[in-house]
Amino acid sequence: MDLIELENHPLARAVPLKMPVEFFVDGEIGPHPSLPGVSGKIVTIVIEKKFNRFERILAKIFKAPPELKRVLDHKNSLLWELIDGERDFLTICQQMDQTYNEDVAPVGQRVAMGLKTFERLGLIRIYFREEE
Repeated sequence: MDLIELENHPLARAVPLKMPVEFFVDGEIGPHPSLPGVSGKIVTIVIEKKFNRFERILAKIFKAPPELKRVLDHKNSLLWELIDGERDFLTICQQMDQTYNEDVAPVGQRVAMGLKTFERLGLIRIYFREEE
């Protein structure tokens, strides 16, 4: 899908916003645009586990960690870093396409899938701008 065609995408006016979740960046620097807040490093998201009473007992017995660390690959790490509450779907697609070219083709579908996964996990919310 051409970037111009993305203007008709259902998420065209969507603006993803990170929820208050702990994360950190680490490792080698990969391909990335020169933008504020974008390091190109691997992102690890720390998700606190929510146990019910029975699960808490089992977690204590088996010494389960109280949190889950989800390490993202370079492309999803860049997507995560591009989500700043200001950049919209089209801008994010443009940055991902310029950085990874054919590796993220079709960029609209790949970015939309990544955003929907982050949303399903409760890591982001997607808001829509009013039409101008």
